[in-house]
Formats: sequence, C-alpha cells, structure tokens
Amino acid sequence: MLTIAIPQLYCGASGKRGAYNRQEVGLARAFAALGCRAVVLYPAPGAAAPETECPAPGVKVLYLPARAWRVNAFYQSWQPLLDEQVDAVHVMGDNSLGVPGLYRFCRRHGIFFYSQLGALRSQSGSAAIRAAMDLLCRRNLAIYRRTPSFAKTAAVQRELEELRVPCAGVLPVGLDTAIIPAITAPRAALRAQLGLAENAKYILFVGRLDAYKRPLDVAAVLAALPADWQAVVIGQGSLADELHRAMDAAGLAGRWRHIPQLPNAQVHAYYHACDVFLNCNDREIFGMSLLEAMYAGCVPVARHAPGPDEIIEDGVSGFLVGPAQGDTDALAAAAVRAAGAPAMAAAAKRRIRTHFLWRNSAERALRMLRQKGVGTHGQ
Repeated sequence: MLTIAIPQLYCGASGKRGAYNRQEVGLARAFAALGCRAVVLYPAPGAAAPETECPAPGVKVLYLPARAWRVNAFYQSWQPLLDEQVDAVHVMGDNSLGVPGLYRFCRRHGIFFYSQLGALRSQSGSAAIRAAMDLLCRRNLAIYRRTPSFAKTAAVQRELEELRVPCAGVLPVGLDTAIIPAITAPRAALRAQLGLAENAKYILFVGRLDAYKRPLDVAAVLAALPADWQAVVIGQGSLADELHRAMDAAGLAGRWRHIPQLPNAQVHAYYHACDVFLNCNDREIFGMSLLEAMYAGCVPVARHAPGPDEIIEDGVSGFLVGPAQGDTDALAAAAVRAAGAPAMAAAAKRRIRTHFLWRNSAERALRMLRQKGVGTHGQ
C-alpha cells in the first residue's frame, strides 16, 4: 500500500488539534479513500514526545516536537517518515525555511518529494522581512526546479513560470466533505430557524473583519442594493466597530446582522439560507469560505483576485467584478443578477463538486506518482 506523508512546515494555528478545515487532514482523507495510507505531520513546539491522532481509517496524524521561528517550523527529527515507511511526501512548503532540510532527508532515504505550492513570495507587511524571505526562498526554488511542483492556482503557475520552475499543473486546494454537515431543509425552513426574513434577499460575508478582507465594502454594497436586501456578516477583527459605524451612517442598522463568532457547522446553515456570497478581497489567494458557499449553492460575487479567478466561471457559476475605484456599485449590480439566476446556484455547486474537492486533487497527484513508479518499482 502506498504511504504518503503530508508535513506541515508552517507553525501557526491552522494545524492545531481541533482546528476546523485542516488542509492536510482533508487531503489525507482523500488519499485514504483512494486506497492509500496517509500520515500527516504537525509541529508541536514545546512538546516532549510525539502524540498521535487517527481521524479516519487509513489516516494517522502525528504531532511532533519542533522548534518555531516566526511562522516557520523545524522538526527535531524526520525519523517518523522512516518509521511510517513513507513512499512519498506531499509538501505544501511554499517559501518555508524548513523545505531544504526535508528535501535532503527525503533524497538521502529514497523518499519521493513533490510539492503543491500556493505562494512563493513573502506576504509580510514588512518590506525588510519580505526582502529577507524572498532571498532565503531561492534555496526552495532550486529544489522546486528539480522535483515535481504543482500550483494551487493558475496565478501561481504563472509565478512559477516567471521564476523558471517547471510546473506539473494546477492542483487546487479542495473541500473536505467529511466536515461539512448535510443540510437538506428547504431555504424557508432554514430562514425560520435562523430568524431571517423569508422574503428578503441576503448577501453573506464570512471572514476576518480586517483591512485585507475589505469588510467595510459590505456597507457600501448593501447601501447600493434595493431596500428588500439585507446582509449577514460572520466574523470578527480590527474593523468590526468601524463596520458598525459605517452601517449606522448609511442608515442600514436595521438591514444587517453581525455574528462575531459561530460554530463552523452553523455557518453552513447560513450558506444555504442566503442568496449571494460576497468576497471583497482583491488579493484573495484562494478562499475556503468561497468554496463552502458555492458547495451549498450560495452564488458568489467576488472581486477579481487569484483565488476567485481560479474558482468562479464568470457569468456561469458566479460573477467577478473590478477591482476598481468605486466598484461597490458593480458588486451590488452583480448581486442582483446573481439572485435572479436560479441556474447559477446549481452551476456553483457543480463547479465545486467537479473541480474543488480534495478527492479531485488526490486523484491527480496519484496519477503523477504512478507515472513515476512511486511505491511500485522504486523512484
């Protein structure tokens, strides 16, 4: 049986036990469903010994002692890859500083190394840190030029080409359907449960209320919509108070609901209950909430950005707008069009089920591994 390891080289909140929608676990479940064995490695700074979790048949999660520097994780040892008899590592390393050490270990022990890349240039707000990280990333680029490297989006594929890294193709992030609740109630029943007006039209915003997500634009979009439109905003962040003030100033206090925090299973009820999902971020790298909304049939209206451009078929499974100065009117107009196109909801669902489930990406990665002979007759 082919054994694939998925190590996390980022040291942050996303891989912590109990965290929602962990990409590595979702991909591992997909590999296991296709007959592989999958091992996920998460760094556990300060831990004295490894801990194990088994979230699904064929999936093992290891929390391993590690050191952390900023968001970079450095494992004390890669020996677990040998203990688990790993055939290949699926690395989402981007510009992580731990990539070279992992690659050297794999090369030394005959473990096949390949990557799924989401960004290579640093996203830090500090120019000095960006320059330093981009300089250090040259070591990673040398590795990606020698090993199969998939891009998470077409935009990253173009970036790889600019950096002279041969790209094995686009391998997008996917939804982990195991963590998505089955919601079969009609929209009217859901709205009654959630206390939403049955006959209103709703735009939904889910995400951090921080500047990069541009949440204040929700007020401008809602103000440009007819009076029978309302908004639901789920999220918290530094601009929460300012968003409340913007809504009040526009006379919209009675037309929106702010929910700072909500269990993820309940967020899905709002995806099903609302008409349009609004994504205002013009630098969205991908957008997991966008995938979830479309999976539920909530039609997306988004600004052009790498993630939405990859996910949405403009005019078919949603609408793409701008970005441009004063484009909130265009976002509002697109919302009206989206709510008036019932077939678009079905197209949004179909788009995600066909292209953006983890199973889709796992199947493509396995085809590459079989072509390389991994786990059969050596690498």
